[in-house]
Amino acid sequence: MRCVQAYTASVDLDQAMTDCCATLEAALDGQAPQLVMVFFTSHHTAQAEALREALVDRLHPEVLLGCPASAVIADGKEAESSPGLVVWAAHWPGVELQPFALRPVHQGQEPTLQGWPDPADISPSAGFLILSDPFSAPSEVLLADFSQRFPEHLMVGGLASATTENNQGSLLSTDAVKTEGLVGVAISGSVQLDAVVSHGCRPVGHHFVITAASRHMIHELGGIPALTQLQATLRDADERARELMQDGALHIGRVVDERMSHFGPADLVVRNVLGFDPKAKSIAISDHVRRGQTVQFMVRDPAAAHDDLTALLAAESERAAPLGAVMFSCNGRHSHFFDDPHHDVKALHAALGPVPTAGFFAAGEIGPVGGEAFLHGLTASIALFRERG
Repeated sequence: MRCVQAYTASVDLDQAMTDCCATLEAALDGQAPQLVMVFFTSHHTAQAEALREALVDRLHPEVLLGCPASAVIADGKEAESSPGLVVWAAHWPGVELQPFALRPVHQGQEPTLQGWPDPADISPSAGFLILSDPFSAPSEVLLADFSQRFPEHLMVGGLASATTENNQGSLLSTDAVKTEGLVGVAISGSVQLDAVVSHGCRPVGHHFVITAASRHMIHELGGIPALTQLQATLRDADERARELMQDGALHIGRVVDERMSHFGPADLVVRNVLGFDPKAKSIAISDHVRRGQTVQFMVRDPAAAHDDLTALLAAESERAAPLGAVMFSCNGRHSHFFDDPHHDVKALHAALGPVPTAGFFAAGEIGPVGGEAFLHGLTASIALFRERG
């Protein structure tokens, strides 16, 4: 049971494949991998089909998944400003993989996604890994479908971040390059998929119960106009939090499991504050809200993001060592945010050792909070693979 990865900055695809495949073949000792994932910058997008063919011909994977990205994560570094291609391969005897590809079908005003595997064919222990096109696979539809079809399952993934137009995607699967939709695989058998979802925010002030709301507008918190509660929170906040709130780093966290009497940052799904209605004293956020939900103001903060990721990974270090990891980091979690290059992957390796890791800076990250899959921003959403049992 092993995972291996190979990285190249070469823009010449033939050279890139020669280098990466030779490294992987040597590390796998001639054994064919069950799962191969490839992430590549826009320098290789035009050659996506040739890339797919080369990996299938050289490595003979049971399942291949890949997508283009603004920057890739590999070899213990985050290659933010250079061409990059990383191939990650797993040799997992006894694993059960069920690949799938979803395509958008336009019926009425909202598209639907078709191509889900039959839930009856999915092991109760399966975890889902997905790569999605940001234009043609509506996240609301994806998450609602998944929740309905696979309510007890975990899903981790990311939105391709180097696709700039609809119908111009380059999602790699074993048998084709998809220009839209998403590709994924359900993983069960000898390998267990675990998830780490780390937000880039910290709570400020007290939590509130929404007492009046409509769609994405919060009108009242605790019976008081929402904007009035925000202004009071701003007055009582520490100096650093006030600076962040006034500089556009304000967010709102919503408690996912409303049955909880006590909760922490890991129990909140974080959403953007979109604007304010001064006349109605309401706050608009990037989520549909309703009366009775519990929320808390939050600020985007590098120190808090570091502490949160470090604490979550420290907890993972108490468990069995992972075989490998795939990391989906928000394209806002770069060295300009942390003032420290390679932050997320360095934190992973500091906590868990030199785990073979690949990933990319995503246009949105998918991962569970409170047992439910969400689309996130500003997060590091990490898939960890462990030998089951």
